[in-house]
Amino acid sequence: MPRTLFRSTTAAGTEILVEPLSHVRSCSVGFWVKRGSCHEGSAEEGLAHFIEHTVFKGTERFPNPEVMAAAMDRLGGNVDAFTGKETACFYGKVLREQLPDLVELLGELVTTPIFEPEELIRERDVILEEIAQSEDQPDDWVSELFYAHFWPGSPLAHSILGKREQVKQYGAAESRSFFQKTYRAPNLLIAAAGDVVPEAFQAMLQPILERLPDGVPGSQAGSSAPTPFLLNHPRKDLQQTSLVLGFPICGHQHPDRIAVNLLSHVLGGGMSSRLFMELREKHALCYQVGSYISHYRDTGALQIIASCATDKARELVKRSAAECRRMVEGGIKPEELDRAKLQARTNLVFSQESTSARMFTLAHQAIHMGRMQTLDQQIAEIDAVNLDELHRVASEVLRLDSLAVSALGTRKGAEIRKQDLTL
Repeated sequence: MPRTLFRSTTAAGTEILVEPLSHVRSCSVGFWVKRGSCHEGSAEEGLAHFIEHTVFKGTERFPNPEVMAAAMDRLGGNVDAFTGKETACFYGKVLREQLPDLVELLGELVTTPIFEPEELIRERDVILEEIAQSEDQPDDWVSELFYAHFWPGSPLAHSILGKREQVKQYGAAESRSFFQKTYRAPNLLIAAAGDVVPEAFQAMLQPILERLPDGVPGSQAGSSAPTPFLLNHPRKDLQQTSLVLGFPICGHQHPDRIAVNLLSHVLGGGMSSRLFMELREKHALCYQVGSYISHYRDTGALQIIASCATDKARELVKRSAAECRRMVEGGIKPEELDRAKLQARTNLVFSQESTSARMFTLAHQAIHMGRMQTLDQQIAEIDAVNLDELHRVASEVLRLDSLAVSALGTRKGAEIRKQDLTL
């Protein structure tokens, strides 16, 4: 069945995307703010995330947490939000009958929060607990350490949650100031997928769009060049050392983006991946290991993530580096590329069965890719990658002289050393 997509932009600059799906009875809607933690100033770190929390504490229509919670429960579906490096999103999924109520609630969040001071103080304490929880989770904290050092001096180095000492100072004044300059028509994108009638959806949005203040789109955040580093961060309370090994990669729109994703799958994307077989199955160095991709506007990182006993950390790093070198020098087997392509195609097709995933895809393509693609076009891009291209990308990405390592939970005498990163 051919894809039907309705795309429009208001005179004030708000983009609206609707993908009607007549074979489902649910609707997913997302109000996307094209500003995240990497758009914060040095005195604003954590404010994008702070806003994401505090708009739920009360709006003009739903003036306190009790009324807000009751309104969310009456939807019968789910409502949530998140803040990322480049965007913030308020979204929900409901049955088609509840779509008007969902749109009204999401619209309230992005246009009429009241930032009641006492509620903000309580929620600030919740966010401080979230920061403490992140610090107590090694996987989270080792990633924060990686980002802080991989793009030094860049807004990408900011923690999404913010610094504890800054968050403690945030209140109504800071919230209103950040909200008023950020939540403006040109910075907003609204995406919907499911049993949605575009004309009716547009009518539901009209009161919200009229409340959005005009403005100019926010400037794009610049990023510094990725920097190789080696960080050993001792933690006596941990039984394992948590590791992130990262290589610089391209941004969202780079032509090598698909090949890099396939490379990551061959390296550490499944049970037959190089790292899983080498580190877990052959040498029993860890329970889990994987490689992951983070793309941003003009940069990114391919990250190898694992945890192991502290006295095995050096060996794990050495064998990871050696496997990367083997991929560059020995090449990638045709069957490895075939498996990676099949996994990528499968993930895409499975995502078509979820209205939420389709809504997220719409927003990702519009915000980050700058173009809309059908499922067939995305699959064609995957199928077009050949072994020569993948070999070239591997030689450009998996360079040990660009490798960065964040190690949390090291011990004296068992730290990761520079010689562990070279062969």
